[in-house]
Amino acid sequence: MSKQIQTLNMQEVKVMKAKCPDCDEDLDVPTDTAKGEILSCPGCGLELEVKQVNVGCVALQELTLEGEDWGE
Repeated sequence: MSKQIQTLNMQEVKVMKAKCPDCDEDLDVPTDTAKGEILSCPGCGLELEVKQVNVGCVALQELTLEGEDWGE
C-alpha cells in the first residue's frame, strides 16, 4: 500500500514594521505596499497614507481629505 502525501506550498508573507503616529500601535505593512496606499490602524482605526517606501522602512502619515474649492 502506498500513501498519498499532499503538500501545500505556503508563501511566506514578508512585512515591514511601522508605528501608528496617533496611538503608537505596531503595524505590519506588507513589503509589496506602494506609495499612496491607504492602511488602517488596528488599534485606533486611523486611516494612514503610505508616503514613502524604502527597503525595510515605510513612512506613514495621517490621511487628510481635502474638500473641493469651488471659488466660493
